[in-house]
Amino acid sequence: MAAKSAGKKDWTSKQGTPTAKKSVASHKQQPNRLADQSDHEMESSSEDEEMYDSHEDDNEDEEAGDVSDGDDEEMDADINNNNSNGALEKTSGQHKRGLDAKATNAEIMALNETTLLFKSNLFKLQEDELLAETCVGAGSKATRGLDAALRQIRDALGSQDPVDEMGVRAATKYIHRISGSSKLATGEKLQIPFPDPPPSDDMLIKLGFQPPTVINVVGSYPLGMAVASRTGFNVDMVVQMPSALFQDRDHLNYRYFYKRAFYVAVLFIGLKQSAALRDAFDINIECMHGDQRLPIIAMRPLKGVKSLDSLPGGVVVRILPSIAHDTLPLKRLAPDRNHVRPSHIDPAAAGATESGDDPSSSGSSSLPPTPLYNSALLGDALFLTHMKYLFETAEMCPEFARAASLLRIWHGQRSVGGTQVGSHSLARTQRVTGFVLTMVLAWLLRGTMSGEVTERRFRLSPTMSAHQLFKSTVEFLALHDFEDIPVAFGSAVDMAAFASNFGAVFVDPSGSLNLLAGAQEWELAELRMAARQTALDINHHAENRFDRIFLDSRLTRLAVSRYDHVFRLEVDDISRFLAPSTGGGDGSATCVARRLAELDHGNAVTAVQSRIASFLSSALERQARIVAVHPCVSDAGSTKRESCVFFVGIIASEDASSRLVDLGPNPDAEPQMAARFRAYWGERAELRRFRDASIRLAVVWGANGMSTESRSLILPRMVAYLLRRHFSIRATPEVMIAEDLLVVDKARPKAAQAFGDCVGRLFTLSARVIDFAQSMDICGPAADEITFERAIGAFDQLQRDIKDMEDKLPLRVLALHPVSPGLRYASLTPPKPLALSRNGGDDSYIEPLHAIIEFAGSTKWPDDIAALHKVKAAFLLRIGECYAAAHPDSQVDVGNRFFGYGAADGLTTGISATRMASRDADDMDYERDNVLDIRHAASGYTFRLSILCDHEGELLTRKVRELRLAGNPSPATTLALEHAHRRWLRTNRWRPTHHRHIMDMCQRHHPSASLTIRLLKRWLSRHMLLGQTVGVPEELAELVVACVFAGSSSANNALATPASAYAGFVQSLQLLSQWRWKEDLCAVDFGANIYDDDGDEEGESSRLKNQAMGVWRSEGMSAEKFGLLQKEFDEAQRKNKVTNAVRIATEDDPAAQWWGTVPPVLTRRIRDLATASLECVARCVSAGTDSWLPQVFATPLGDYDFVIRLDQDVVCRKYEQPPKSAFETMEEATSSASTGTSGSVAGGDSAEVFKNLLPTAQAQSQSQTLAHVKQRANPFNQPGMVGFDPASMFVRDLVDVYGDSVFVFHDVYGGSVVAGLWNPAVVGKDVPFSAGLHASMAPVKRETPASSSSSSRPLVRYNVQDVVNEMIRLGDGLVADFAIQRA
Repeated sequence: MAAKSAGKKDWTSKQGTPTAKKSVASHKQQPNRLADQSDHEMESSSEDEEMYDSHEDDNEDEEAGDVSDGDDEEMDADINNNNSNGALEKTSGQHKRGLDAKATNAEIMALNETTLLFKSNLFKLQEDELLAETCVGAGSKATRGLDAALRQIRDALGSQDPVDEMGVRAATKYIHRISGSSKLATGEKLQIPFPDPPPSDDMLIKLGFQPPTVINVVGSYPLGMAVASRTGFNVDMVVQMPSALFQDRDHLNYRYFYKRAFYVAVLFIGLKQSAALRDAFDINIECMHGDQRLPIIAMRPLKGVKSLDSLPGGVVVRILPSIAHDTLPLKRLAPDRNHVRPSHIDPAAAGATESGDDPSSSGSSSLPPTPLYNSALLGDALFLTHMKYLFETAEMCPEFARAASLLRIWHGQRSVGGTQVGSHSLARTQRVTGFVLTMVLAWLLRGTMSGEVTERRFRLSPTMSAHQLFKSTVEFLALHDFEDIPVAFGSAVDMAAFASNFGAVFVDPSGSLNLLAGAQEWELAELRMAARQTALDINHHAENRFDRIFLDSRLTRLAVSRYDHVFRLEVDDISRFLAPSTGGGDGSATCVARRLAELDHGNAVTAVQSRIASFLSSALERQARIVAVHPCVSDAGSTKRESCVFFVGIIASEDASSRLVDLGPNPDAEPQMAARFRAYWGERAELRRFRDASIRLAVVWGANGMSTESRSLILPRMVAYLLRRHFSIRATPEVMIAEDLLVVDKARPKAAQAFGDCVGRLFTLSARVIDFAQSMDICGPAADEITFERAIGAFDQLQRDIKDMEDKLPLRVLALHPVSPGLRYASLTPPKPLALSRNGGDDSYIEPLHAIIEFAGSTKWPDDIAALHKVKAAFLLRIGECYAAAHPDSQVDVGNRFFGYGAADGLTTGISATRMASRDADDMDYERDNVLDIRHAASGYTFRLSILCDHEGELLTRKVRELRLAGNPSPATTLALEHAHRRWLRTNRWRPTHHRHIMDMCQRHHPSASLTIRLLKRWLSRHMLLGQTVGVPEELAELVVACVFAGSSSANNALATPASAYAGFVQSLQLLSQWRWKEDLCAVDFGANIYDDDGDEEGESSRLKNQAMGVWRSEGMSAEKFGLLQKEFDEAQRKNKVTNAVRIATEDDPAAQWWGTVPPVLTRRIRDLATASLECVARCVSAGTDSWLPQVFATPLGDYDFVIRLDQDVVCRKYEQPPKSAFETMEEATSSASTGTSGSVAGGDSAEVFKNLLPTAQAQSQSQTLAHVKQRANPFNQPGMVGFDPASMFVRDLVDVYGDSVFVFHDVYGGSVVAGLWNPAVVGKDVPFSAGLHASMAPVKRETPASSSSSSRPLVRYNVQDVVNEMIRLGDGLVADFAIQRA
């Protein structure tokens, strides 16, 4: 072997002791060679040397995996011994069998694997293809250039000259001298990456350099577990520092880390001096996990390097310093030991003596332990243990590497580390990495189980397939809490020491290192939440959710939509948090304790991150399920103690986060908890007696009549109050209201950790975005008076009143079915009562609340449609008479009006009612509905009632069938009847069903869905995409929100169902911007019993019990019903009926035909606008300002061909526009406050008041206060007009007349602009003249004489100017200006 390897280069350095070699591949289908197949080998270190695993995942900083061997293990790198596919030779003594040999059990299981393990063949094919495309192994053709580069790096590292030991000052000068004289890319002097605090110049420490004893490539790459992603993958190279450089006491007071930093600086300069490496790589020094104690060298290939361009996604080669396991006394690094003395912080600190540096002295035992410091040092010394363990596991379990790769892909799709939030990038500080998940899988295969019954079930078999291993690991992660139940690989571990010093415990095979050291509570909670959702997806009984499990990361990785509330926290001077300027002995002790906490974390930013996260999690344990704190990448590894930015994300408990009263403990029964509660909330904590006679502390955040908007801001108010009280962080006025400011600064606790005065700023969009759900006349204090509950209560009273009149009606009333959005929490604003309008409100437009009366069945309904409508009119007259007699104060009107003049009936499929009536007026009487308007005297609401008659639907169906059988020569009549039948179904069947589903979702399961629907409707209407013939129907907009909240298909891929309007709105925009409507079925499952429903504690307990027993079942739509939806979608695709248009199916509407589909041209515009809006939201969150928020709700008019501006005086619904305060940014508000100016009351316009409409007695008294009272009469001098909107009627007329040649756009909620696009298929084309042309045409002169073969008829072209004049004439009295932007 020696002769054979004499002419070859190996991966280990020449200083390492070579041993016999053995293959490092962990799976025969995943070749993972580090050497070239022709002439390279790998060597392991000697049996006394330990090799390091850097656990590096493809997207995250993680420490490398294991490839090396120890003791008697050998590594074989002779690639020539392998077959042409690079697969491993079988070591189990198996021989090739003949074709007539019997199948083994393994082969039979492989054949049946698809049927037994997967829901469909497609899932297995997708999984195999995913691994084939993403897994990267050493020795393959694609990585040949990388392997050659790694050999160059190894040679450069091993050929560096030694540096004699010297003091700190001399070492700094030495690095400055050689970095300044060497050919570095920047030409700047290199600073040694010392951690904070840096060593003093006179510190008694010797810094030196000797060539590494071992250089080896480790981690997931040689094991075949590396996964290429969009950002590439990492290859880790361990460099073992010689033991001669260290002393026995170097584990104290950062001495080891100072020597490590100097070693990294010398390595960095050596690599920079290599011209070949400098031309191929961008070489930098970075901090692993943001820990300043662990600097590493990161090498990224430069663009244009051909040998490395073929790598999928790119690669980062990381140089990781390490030590042998016997270099330092590792037994002293137990988690309950302290190794950072106060004398290292301040030599004059009280109680800090030189005896404190003695581990055996009593002084060190009184100091707090430094478990994270100890773990950081242990991580550099325990490489061989991890590597050997994973290597042996891979040898024992053939599918181990593939299963680990699946775990890495799954986790990488759900990690937000490195993702962008506007201009900021989140730091990769997470400690739960792909390596940790690989070790969890190894523990499930080989670890020692505890006595817990639930854990025994997860003992896995090495014969399992990769899919089985992945599935079982995910289910284990979904149920196991490492904080409650610590885990260790062996039994001889002092678990008490680990449990008392760490939150989560997962002890490695050596029994000395906690693999979850530094992992925060929220990080593990997010992992469990994601694992639970994935376990449900894997076991879903109806749907293949492969994309949602492995590919779709649009919501989980997008930080602005991942959480219910996202706060931007900026701190000017972070040092004040850890070292406040307080005098006295107690203050000095506090400074020392906080400084020790910082040094234990290794970074001031990480220490602050941990402190804020733990504090908010404890204070909001009922309101918040997860409180995550993410530092920015520019701050996480910074050694400067200056300003930094954190992003705080909260996943809320929807029920508890909106409660008006936060209950605390009983002071007598729980005095300690009561003191803690008072410390949190200060004077806001009150002692109250409740109805059950209990006396408890409580914090009251509002009264019972509080509006939905105000309730949604309770949790942001809590966060702002806590951070202001305990950290002096100032929040924006939208969150920190005056009521909280009165008490927040009173009686602060002594232990409050403050950043200092005016150095912390808190910003969130959760409060600002809600302003756009309000209107000019319903905002501010008026929002608490006008609520959905009042309207629903008035409807319930109306239903009781009508049922009480049954003895006076011919038929018994079965029920009143509401169909109005205002009665299901889905209208843009809560319904406005007329009674309020008469007292200074806006009565220019009153929206009626629609409902349908259902009578008991009868056979006496006439068979003639016209006669049937007359009978229905008689019923309505009778109901009106009876109701007016019983309620004299109410007003009753019976009319024959076209049903619905609002946004609810904006989309009409087929031919519009007006156009059909003009073609065949004799048969169109039934196209108009008789309605009964009741103005409820007690509440002031106006209800519009119509009658449901099943016999009418039967008659329409029968008449259509008769006309078809008779061969009716008038297709228009048949089409009109079909449309009438469809409209009857939509009015009397589909709308009530849809109403019940949305009502149930908003009222019972997800209260925040109501405000989300309102925001989405506002967004669509502001962009003039809601409620027109070519727009989005209100019902379809509500289904888009239902896709996010109801767990529909794969539309919602967030960690949890949104619990805030902000998160729901952003995720709805995300769905509209990225969903592939033409390729994928989008379906809403209203029957799904959401797993994380907070309201059903009994059901939640039952689900957890079933899942603990291995039963992961997602309730809701059955497989048969979902199969029907998919079949309808596939059939529509086959017939080319599915276009790139918004199309949402439900269990009741599998063909998605109830509300039609949005045309592709509008779908593309919706996608573009949603994408741009998300960018604006991200920029606002990133910059901590709302400057870009108004752009989200402002549409660009330059994209349209013409713009019609309406007269503001005749726009009845103009006061439904957002208030002016919604468009006023923080900078403008500050400027306005400084100049003493303010907008009009409630953000409304300075609208004209019609004094002649006021009573004469009031005219003089009100003349002094007209500027403060909203008195808006109807512009047509007819107050109280119900449902009359001339602007919408004008738009409807334009669509009816010019619908084939013009796309019309209008904001139905009071917009004063009508925009249009010419249809390019009609406008601008020359066509032969004929008598059937439907529009104004102008003759066109032929440029060339007509040939004999061409038509002799003259050519005509669409007369744009004449059509414009017709539009102006049609809008006489409405149109103020008509601008043609493109002809």
